[in-house]
Amino acid sequence: MSKKIGIFSGTFDPVHEGHVAFAKAALTEGGLDRVFFMVEPRPRRKQGVKALQHRQEMVKRAIAHEPGLASLIVDQNRFTVSHTLPLLQARFKSQELYFLMGDDFFEHLAHWPHVRELIESVTFAIGLRKQRVDNVKTHIVAMEKTRGLKFHYVTFKAANSDYNSRNIRLALKRGHAPEGLNSSVLRYIKQHHLYEPTAIEPR
Repeated sequence: MSKKIGIFSGTFDPVHEGHVAFAKAALTEGGLDRVFFMVEPRPRRKQGVKALQHRQEMVKRAIAHEPGLASLIVDQNRFTVSHTLPLLQARFKSQELYFLMGDDFFEHLAHWPHVRELIESVTFAIGLRKQRVDNVKTHIVAMEKTRGLKFHYVTFKAANSDYNSRNIRLALKRGHAPEGLNSSVLRYIKQHHLYEPTAIEPR
């Protein structure tokens, strides 16, 4: 029987407890067997993020004691549907791929290159944080009609966490102890002098 493999792609600069809670909810409520954090090397629309190896190490520390969660390293300069999806399909051959996304993913998904190939190949695990499931279904039906596509998706309830990476970076720059960071991640940040007051904050 094939397993349901979740792929959670993001910047994770830094990874925080909200990210981990989101992945755990996908496991338990979305019916997935395992969720892999996949750190984006060069995220679109973001400048000045910390080096990839730092963000990967922080993810490893954040999920070290979380059953069902793991990290996945893909050797690419930038993730794209045309290049990254075939690598994932080869890595998880004969298993079902689920892409984790928040309920706001519709804002950007329609503009992705090769989005048809992605929609036809994977199931979306949509975490409901701000929208009701009926609203999500309405968005999906609208996209299916305008693009002639058929979505495969599941939904799960995701806590609307107050944590976000930008606020954590700002707190660290101001010398404050931020909430929402795994203690091992915080030690790593201090050890490597990440997000210090002299750093340039990405917009």
